Amino acid sequence: MNRKFKKRLTLTKEKEEKTSSLNINSLVIIPALNPMQNLVDLVRELLEHGVPQVIIVNDGSDDSFNSIFHSVEQLKHCTVLTHKENRGKGRALKTAFSYVIKHFSHLDGVVTADADGQHTVEDICRICERLSLKENDLILGVRNFKEDNVPKRSYLGNRVTSRIFQFLYGYNLQDTQTGLRGIPVRELAWMVELSGERYDFEINMLIKARHRNIGFSTISIKTVYYDNNSGSHFSTAKDASRIFLRLISGLIQYSGATIVSGFLDILGFYMLNSVVFAAFSAPIRIFVSTVIARVISSLCNYLMNRNLIFAHNGKLASSVLRYYILCIFLMLTSYSLVYTVSLFWRVNESVIKIFIDIALGFFSYQVQLRWVFRNN
Repeated sequence: MNRKFKKRLTLTKEKEEKTSSLNINSLVIIPALNPMQNLVDLVRELLEHGVPQVIIVNDGSDDSFNSIFHSVEQLKHCTVLTHKENRGKGRALKTAFSYVIKHFSHLDGVVTADADGQHTVEDICRICERLSLKENDLILGVRNFKEDNVPKRSYLGNRVTSRIFQFLYGYNLQDTQTGLRGIPVRELAWMVELSGERYDFEINMLIKARHRNIGFSTISIKTVYYDNNSGSHFSTAKDASRIFLRLISGLIQYSGATIVSGFLDILGFYMLNSVVFAAFSAPIRIFVSTVIARVISSLCNYLMNRNLIFAHNGKLASSVLRYYILCIFLMLTSYSLVYTVSLFWRVNESVIKIFIDIALGFFSYQVQLRWVFRNN
């Protein structure tokens, strides 16, 4: 066996042994709406495996389920928080996060799990143990969607959201909708303030973590679906649309910033050409007005992209340099393509430019995400 491979294998085994020997110092949060009876067994087993505290959030369940919540509340080291009416999974998690910040900030972190039986005790505890390694990452339990027992809507939904997330935020996540997550306790404060009240909160958490330059660690977990996932309260139409809108929010903001800067460019050119430099000859007037208007509009676009879209925290000078290298490249590329296409397509050049600049806009987004505003 190769010596380097042996050494790597030994280090991996040592890390696994270290992880398995850790004491669990993270609590588990389970939001629940009309839960199944096995919730009681799940909580009991988690406590038996060494989880120091379990928090259940009763998110407006029917009164007929009160006996289940009463049973788990009788267990030592289990707390039940109650919403009088259903407010959504996102709000339930934020309610629990606020409670943890107030009462359990000394722990390493929290692990969120679902109440519909999708997550096993072993997998939940593995996430808890990983948090005890003091990692800064958001830990995600990812499922294998190629297994036969996975409902088609879950498979398709995760494939689509994973691809969009990779395109817009530059990170390939196999399971963007997993409810099994390990969160360091120091990250809870900003999550409490995060928008999203239902399932869209979870995708918003990933987007915001990406903007805050928080890494993602993944652990493969068992893919469990009871009765074709009938216990889930996920609404395919409403919740899927909310998640999709959250996913493309970055692209919408980017498009908005581009439109605003384009408007400033046109307005600036008009004011400079018609008022400020009106007395100058046409060649000088048009050239100077174009340059000054483009500098002002591009600076505004840079600041909006840096602070609002990509949340860049790197060096200002280096990102400005890269941004204007990209601007010059796009300008020359746009000119070359418009001229070339106009030779073969006999329509107004402005129409050609619209299609080409839209395509270049998507290209520009990717370059800005992965190069101009790349966080180290």
